[in-house]
Amino acid sequence: MLLLPRFLPAAVVAATFVACSPDGTSPPATAPASQTRPDSAALHRAAQQFRVHYNSPVNLDSTSFYYVPVSVVPQEKADRSRVLSSSFDSYDEQSDGIEGTCYNVLFFQKETGQQHALLPHGRFTVQEIDAAPEPGARWPYVFYRIIKADTNHDGSQDTDDASALFVSDRSGRHVRQLTPDDAQLGNRLILPKTSLLLVQVRPDTNHDGQFTHADGPYWLRFNLRDLRTPPVRQPDPALTEAMQQQMLLRQSRVK
Repeated sequence: MLLLPRFLPAAVVAATFVACSPDGTSPPATAPASQTRPDSAALHRAAQQFRVHYNSPVNLDSTSFYYVPVSVVPQEKADRSRVLSSSFDSYDEQSDGIEGTCYNVLFFQKETGQQHALLPHGRFTVQEIDAAPEPGARWPYVFYRIIKADTNHDGSQDTDDASALFVSDRSGRHVRQLTPDDAQLGNRLILPKTSLLLVQVRPDTNHDGQFTHADGPYWLRFNLRDLRTPPVRQPDPALTEAMQQQMLLRQSRVK
């Protein structure tokens, strides 16, 4: 699983983003492109300052596919590279990581060389790619942490913005967004010997444009046997309210 740092400045990132529903009914691979005509002057500046970088191919175990992360890097100096370990919230810096900002992933068929891109545009930041087989099961998926927009309006798509969990099959097809747009993706867990995927998300509950410790996270429960089924929020609203009231009564007695 790879963690990919941001570099692309706001001038190169388009202002509009393809909408994808949290339950995956509108996957980004089929979403219509923006009708806004590109700024030829901005395109010329980008061509003078940046280039496409094709990172090292990654073999998808026993499948017939491998993938290549595609990044944008500055022509004068590359950004730091990082390689993610087995969990979403820890990583180690390595010399063979992903350079620059990953904005797409190419999939190649080993025997025929047939190729296609995961996304139909370059407006997202692909922050993480998790293609490792899960312990105790071999679910036919690749998971992605994707930043779709500059949600805090600071000019960059980075870890301070909202992020969403996406999934595809191991050929890079059937892309589906699993978590909401207006939240930040947290931990992810597949319960051993089950088909249950638990995903932590942190909404901006106080509406300050930031995702901080003051914003309480919750968990979404998915069935990996059928990702078309909407997730179940855990705890549900009734139990969430009960826990809130217990907390308030408890802390009101603290002197």
